[in-house]
Amino acid sequence: MVSIKNQEDLLEEFIPLKTQDFGIQQTPLMSAHEVNTETIEFASSGMAHTEGGWPKDVSINEEDQKLRYRKKIEKDETYIHSVLQLGAKVEHCIRQNNAINIYESYFRGEEAPIAEDPQPVKTVNVIRDPRGGSKRMVTSITFSPEGGRKVAVAYASTKFMGLPEGTPKESYVWDINTSSSPEVSLQAPSWLQCIQYNAKDANVIAGGLHNGQLAWWDVRQGGTVVEATPLSASHTQVVTGLRWLAHKTRCELFSVSTDGQVMWWDTRKLSTPTDVLVLDVTRSDPPNHRRALSGLAVEYEASMPTKFMVATEQGLVLACNRRARTPPERLGLIYKAHIAPVYATQRNPFFLKNFMTVGDWTVKLWAEDFRESAILWTPPSPAQLRGGCWSPTRSSVLFAVRTDGALDAWDLLSSWGAPTYTAQVVDEVLETVSPHEGGQLLATGSQLGTVSLLQLPWRLVAPSDRHEKAGFTALLERETRRERVLEARHKEQRLKERVRGAGAAGRGGGRGGPARRGGGRPSIGARPGGLLAKTLGGAAGAKSKGSLSSGGGSSAAEEPKDPIIQAEEDYWKAVQEVSQPFPVYGLHDFYIVSILETLYRQSYGPDAHNIMFGG
Repeated sequence: MVSIKNQEDLLEEFIPLKTQDFGIQQTPLMSAHEVNTETIEFASSGMAHTEGGWPKDVSINEEDQKLRYRKKIEKDETYIHSVLQLGAKVEHCIRQNNAINIYESYFRGEEAPIAEDPQPVKTVNVIRDPRGGSKRMVTSITFSPEGGRKVAVAYASTKFMGLPEGTPKESYVWDINTSSSPEVSLQAPSWLQCIQYNAKDANVIAGGLHNGQLAWWDVRQGGTVVEATPLSASHTQVVTGLRWLAHKTRCELFSVSTDGQVMWWDTRKLSTPTDVLVLDVTRSDPPNHRRALSGLAVEYEASMPTKFMVATEQGLVLACNRRARTPPERLGLIYKAHIAPVYATQRNPFFLKNFMTVGDWTVKLWAEDFRESAILWTPPSPAQLRGGCWSPTRSSVLFAVRTDGALDAWDLLSSWGAPTYTAQVVDEVLETVSPHEGGQLLATGSQLGTVSLLQLPWRLVAPSDRHEKAGFTALLERETRRERVLEARHKEQRLKERVRGAGAAGRGGGRGGPARRGGGRPSIGARPGGLLAKTLGGAAGAKSKGSLSSGGGSSAAEEPKDPIIQAEEDYWKAVQEVSQPFPVYGLHDFYIVSILETLYRQSYGPDAHNIMFGG
């Protein structure tokens, strides 16, 4: 090992170099170029193809012409050869399907787990009133039929004197994918209060006006009115609802108004209505227009062409039948639905005997053949409800819009106490809601003229399992049966109180009167077998009103009636006043026997049973 000492003189001569950075690029140099491409504007266009393939001289609306042309083609030899060639191809495809089941479900017994959607309801488009400064509200929305991509919106006001002079009167037809400009501007002599597409012709739209008139448009001819009803033959107040009738002519519709009238029209002749019905619940003939109820909404189902329902401003829902013989008979059952105006009513698209009503703070579900009370209802909402509708794809799902701008989605199979989803759509009052027939889109209209197109989660569109419809059927039947039993119990209690009060009053007056014949034992002389045979009419289910006689004795005109006789007369009087007092067979028989036996025991002691049964 060698030890070398540091040399201080060499250290002084050392000069440190500064750190230097050098950039080295290993890729070849390229030149940069910029290109501005031309903007291409896209326009959506389509053609409504309903039926084609016919010659020009054959009208598709004339079945006779089509039948003659079809027979002519079938006699042609080329037609037979074409069918034979196509038949071989079709048979080949059918044999493939029979060999391999392409629709087989390999996991039929398992159910997919339901995942919660973090954003259950999405706003896909917002359409604002082009005349935004007018502060018109959306009063009605309707989608074009056959899965159409257009929506017609009516702009008016539901407030009293809410439309000053100078307010624009146009309504619009929009494409659901475009909100920049409307496709058609519907011109009308007054503000459009309600609007409805013709289900058989997607180019025809009918509307009810604020001044009581009806008008209809053909969008192929632009936004001008094709024809409108004259003021002298129209409603005297605003038209609140209208529906197209399911007729082959595709030209008939009816309307309802706050003037208490329902009018039927034919677009081929709008000079006068074809029929008129006054909503007079007193059923007077002729009807009294002053007592007519104000209609706010109407429900019509195409599969029940003669029946319809009218929701009124007085909180009642009227079930009507156009084919009744007299005007009073046209008004059928009357449902006391809400304590406030009923803003919407609609039948369940899967269970037509059940319908919903929307009013005050609740949504109620009714059975058509049970008017005493609703079978289901939601708890009170934080804000008043202004509209509602059923889902077209799920039988147990319904929607309701509130005055605080929120949308409630209810799945009655999963929860009654709280809505399944609540979405805050806007910060203003929501006036109306309308579903798309596909089920996934929902349109809401606000008080400031904003239309919001909402996309619903798949959970509210598709059934959760294949047993959903059967489960909801069982739910409706169970709740209807429960309400019937409760109503029967209530009627029984009311009748019991009436009979008790009448019996107590009769005993108080009878003790001070003359003595009965035969030592105080009345004679049951109406029929053999005693009071039970007379009461039940000698056979099960007989309800004839028998009479009790006091035998051969005579009494003064001012003599008080026997308490037993008075109790029975009061009972039959109550039965006549209440329609269908006991839906459960045999309940009334047991009830009157027990009441009369109690009264007899109070008067005659141990011999009461023998007296009743003729012993």
